Amino acid sequence: MMKIKMNIVYKVLTILMWTAISGGLMVLLVSAVIKERTMVCKAVQVDFTDSQPFRMLDEMEIITTLWPDQKKGFPQGKKLISVNLYALERQLEKNPWIFSADMFFDQHHVLHINVQQRTPVARLFTPAGSSVYMDENFTVLPVKMNDMVSLPVFSNFYINPAGINAQDSLVMQRITGLAQYILADPFWMAQIEQVNINADHSFELITQVGDQTIRLGNRSDWAAMLDKLKMVYRRISDENGWTKYATIDLQFKDQVVCIKGNGFYQIPDSTAQMDSLNAVAIADSTVNIKNNVQIITPVKSKL
Repeated sequence: MMKIKMNIVYKVLTILMWTAISGGLMVLLVSAVIKERTMVCKAVQVDFTDSQPFRMLDEMEIITTLWPDQKKGFPQGKKLISVNLYALERQLEKNPWIFSADMFFDQHHVLHINVQQRTPVARLFTPAGSSVYMDENFTVLPVKMNDMVSLPVFSNFYINPAGINAQDSLVMQRITGLAQYILADPFWMAQIEQVNINADHSFELITQVGDQTIRLGNRSDWAAMLDKLKMVYRRISDENGWTKYATIDLQFKDQVVCIKGNGFYQIPDSTAQMDSLNAVAIADSTVNIKNNVQIITPVKSKL
C-alpha cells in the first residue's frame, strides 16, 4: 500500500515539475517575443565585400537607395520587427551597379548591409556620343560622376532599343573578351587608345604609339593576333618604320598585311614554309612590284 502511495506522489510531483518547467518556458518565450518586438535598430553599417580598388558606390548612395526620405525611413531607432530585410535586399539589387546585397542584424542590433558591386571591364561610347560601362556578364552600367577607373575604350557601340539580338550578344562577348585580355597586359593597356567597332561588327585598334590603324576583323583569338602584332612591332622598330604604314591588318590566318599610304605591303600566307605552328610570316627586304602591290617575301620568325 505504501509503495502505491509513493508511486502516486512521484507521478504527481513529476507532473507538477514538468508543468512548472513548461510554464517557465512559456514565460521566457513570451518575454523573449515581447522583448524582440521592443528591440530597436541601434546603427547601420555598410560594407563592400568585393576587392576592387575603386568604388562606384558610397555609403550615402546605399542608404538613399533604401530610404530616399531618411527622416522617415531610416531604420535607426525603429523596431527590428518592422524592417523587412528581404524586401530591402531586392530593392537594393535594383541598382545596376550592385551585383548582390546581403542584410542582417547582429547581436548588438546593428543592421549590416554587405554589398558586392559590379566590376566593369570596358567603357563604351555610342555613335551619339553617350557613354556606358559593361561588366563581364554583359551588363550595361551607367557612368557615374565620381568614376576614376581606367578601362579599355570601345567606340561606336550600338544599343538596340528593341532588345539584344544574337549578333549583339556576339559583339558583347567579343568586347568583354578583348577588354579582359587588354586589362591583363600592362603593355596593351598603355598602347591601345581605343577599339573602334565598325558597321560590319569588325574591330579596329587605335594605338598610342604609331599612326597605324590595326584591323582585327571579326576574329576573337586575341592572344594569337596581338602576339603577332608584337612581333610586327619589333620588326617595325628595328627598321625605324613607325610612320611607314597606315594600316596593319591581322584578320587573316598566318599572315599580316601592312598598308602604306601609296600601296600595299603584303605578307602572304606562308604556312607551307613554316616548320612550327608558333611561327608567323614576317617580311624580309625582298620586294616585288605586281599590279601596284608590293609583295614581300616572308621569312620564318618565332613568337
